Amino acid sequence: MSFDHRDLTRTLADLRRIAAAKVEEDRLPTGLQAALQVREDLAKLQLETYAVDLETKGYTVLPPGIAGTPELVARLRDRILAIAAEDQPDAPEAGRSRGRNMWHILDRDPAFEEALMAPAPLALVAYLMGYRAKLSQFRAIVKDESSVSPMEIHADQSRKVPAPWPSDAQYCTITWCLTDYTRDNGAVCVFPGTHKLCTDVPKEFEMAHDHPDLEVIEAPAGSVILWHGGLWHGAVPRTAPGDRVTLVMPMVGYHLLPQEAFFASTTPEMLQRNSSRFAALMGLLGSWPWGSDGPDTQYTRPSWLSTSRENRFA
Repeated sequence: MSFDHRDLTRTLADLRRIAAAKVEEDRLPTGLQAALQVREDLAKLQLETYAVDLETKGYTVLPPGIAGTPELVARLRDRILAIAAEDQPDAPEAGRSRGRNMWHILDRDPAFEEALMAPAPLALVAYLMGYRAKLSQFRAIVKDESSVSPMEIHADQSRKVPAPWPSDAQYCTITWCLTDYTRDNGAVCVFPGTHKLCTDVPKEFEMAHDHPDLEVIEAPAGSVILWHGGLWHGAVPRTAPGDRVTLVMPMVGYHLLPQEAFFASTTPEMLQRNSSRFAALMGLLGSWPWGSDGPDTQYTRPSWLSTSRENRFA
């Protein structure tokens, strides 16, 4: 079965045109300007210590109120539970570690856009991967007491980036804790500092949930956890009753392919009501993928973007 790829390329061209217009009026920093802007953003939002955590431990935890208001957290939680009831009314099979996953839900509610565009997490993403990082997934997870198995220790860059990895993050993950995040609730566990090893998890560590160096991240509802894509992490079994609700937003570098096809569900209205950073997150600032017409650079190489070596590393 085939489809007319020209319809897809026309749709992409229309979205890229809107994205280019947004960038022209709201320019993303590049080169040295981007490095200076990152420092300014971190200072303005009082995030310097959290950036140090990312550098040294490979993860950080933003306390409630830094990323979003209690009202936003409640809206996100309630909307995810409603989607879970609508889309997946049956509980997951007993013993699953990952709970119920709801994939590709960014376009299901404006509250999700608000969470994605929250300034504090995005400032830390820019610190790790620059202002043109792309959203790779946007999914919600609901875990109940049936998620009794631990999640294996892994690194998010595994099977996405060939090892040995560069020391700079190629992938990072933002997790909104929409209910309390505790050991009994099946929280994430990490080996701090392992992002500096730049390699995948050895087989003997995949189920090392009782290792003395492993840390369980506990955080109250409203917290946001960020980690480097090379950090070794997993999750402990969930034993508490009720639901643990999280919103997960992995990001990839500009040069990598996202896991979800966001251009398929991004609308002109979504681009118009958000800043140019949203267009970058949707992967609409490049000319690929393309069809038989080849790359259309008319809207993907703005007049202000130099082709100098400095600005290629935007």
